[in-house]
Amino acid sequence: MPGPEESEVIRCANELAARLPLNEPSFDAARQQAEAEYTSLLDAVRRVHARFAYDRSGRPGAIDAVREALPIMERDLFDAVLEDHACELAAIEEALYGLARSLVNNR
Repeated sequence: MPGPEESEVIRCANELAARLPLNEPSFDAARQQAEAEYTSLLDAVRRVHARFAYDRSGRPGAIDAVREALPIMERDLFDAVLEDHACELAAIEEALYGLARSLVNNR
């Protein structure tokens, strides 16, 4: 039996599944129509375990502080690493959206 945090994740995932339009060409387009449910699901997952804890609101300030502490020559590399990570996250979301669409279509 799932604990309270896991039960909340399941509840939020069900709400997102009910609201997420699977006819959109991209996850980003679909997410915009279910932003509240997606955010609720991410928040529920964050509470499950410390390894999922992230600080989206504090991140820009932390990134700016690190960037300013770097020598100018290394700032471009830092920005490239951040951009690469953002691209990976977008690819993961897109892949999971494709999986969700496939699961629904193959039922």
